[in-house]
This record gives sequence, C-alpha cells and structure tokens, in this order.
Amino acid sequence: MKVVPVALVGILVFTACTSARKEEDRFLAEVSQLGKEEILAKGDALAEKKKYMEARKYYSFLADSFPNDPVGRRAALRIADTFFASKDPESQAEAQVRYKDFATRYPNDPQRAYALLMLSRTYLQQARGPQRDLTPVREAAESLQQVISLFPDSAEAEEARKLLARCREDLATHELLVARYYAQVGATEGARNRLRYLLRQFPETEAAKAGQQLLQELEAKEQVRSVTSRT
Repeated sequence: MKVVPVALVGILVFTACTSARKEEDRFLAEVSQLGKEEILAKGDALAEKKKYMEARKYYSFLADSFPNDPVGRRAALRIADTFFASKDPESQAEAQVRYKDFATRYPNDPQRAYALLMLSRTYLQQARGPQRDLTPVREAAESLQQVISLFPDSAEAEEARKLLARCREDLATHELLVARYYAQVGATEGARNRLRYLLRQFPETEAAKAGQQLLQELEAKEQVRSVTSRT
C-alpha cells in the first residue's frame, strides 16, 4: 500500500479548507448584494432543479439571519421541504424534526398549519399498514387533528380531514383484526370488548361496519350457548 507523506496530507487539507473558505466568501458576497426575497428565489430555483443541498445554503442563510422575519420562517420551512422531497429515511427523519420544531417554535405563525400537515405526512411515510406498528399512524392523526382544530377553514385542514380519515380507518382495521383473532382462538369476551371499543371510537369507518356484524354474530352465538346450557 502506497503511503502518502504527512506533509502532502497537510497540503491537501489546507487546500481543501482554503477552497471552502473561498466558496463561503463568494456566497456571502453574492447574498450581500441581494434582497431577502431574491435570496429565497435563488433557493427556490435550485430546489426546483432538485439541487437540494445547494438550495439549503440560501434557505439556511435566511433562516439563520432572519429567524423572526416572515421570509426567514418561510426559508426554514423550505429547508424541511427539501429534506422531505429527498425521500430517503434519514432525510425524512430530518424533515420530521424541522417541521415539528417550526410548529412548536412559532405557534402563531400562519404557516403552522402547513408545518403540522407536513409533519403528519412524515409520520405516514413510516406507516406500514394496520397489521404493523401503528405509532406513526397515531402520531400523524394527532398532528392532523391539530390542523383541523386550530385552522378549520384553511386549505391544509381540507387535506388533513382526508388524511385523518385514512388514519382512522387503519386504526379501526387494527382493532377489527385483533377482535377476529380473539374470536378465532375462542376468546369471545375479549373479542366483544375489542369490537365495542372499535364501534365507540371509530363509528364512521368501514371497519366498524364489519365489526358491528361480527359483534352481532358473537352475541347471537353467546345467546345460543346460554339457552343450551340451561336446558
């Protein structure tokens, strides 16, 4: 294996650092000549081309320099959007942190509805159906309910209602599947309790309709058993 001299390594590191400093100086010189909206537009143009890392430089400058300015806050959300658009699990996790941070830090910002909606979508990206861990679905439902409760007339609330219906259907289906399993193994009382919970908590769902029918069947069988045991 060829050994690189220590002196050469030092030169390479120094060159890289110098290059990075020059790039940073060039960037700062550029943004110093631009207005806030122009800087945001630069980031938007790069994000449109899916050059997310480059776009974040412009967004981050605004978010860090003007955290309490509407443009700075919009830039903070755009950073989260670039992570969300990247789709990989690490980026989704970063987007989730940033949307949550925005919703918590700026409770009165008009964009909070958007942040909460997008937060729910990061959770739903992790959902794997009613037979798997439903924690992401429950977290998404909580964020969606906040959108609907706090911003009922917003465009985000309209989408939130649709997504919440899907979440509730998954949660209800989970309860139905558990109840069916209990019924299959002979744990009739457990099945009926689960079905009553399903009907009480998720009455509007398709799963509740199937659950109502199953409950009626189980109660009819129980009545037959009671009559038989007395004769």
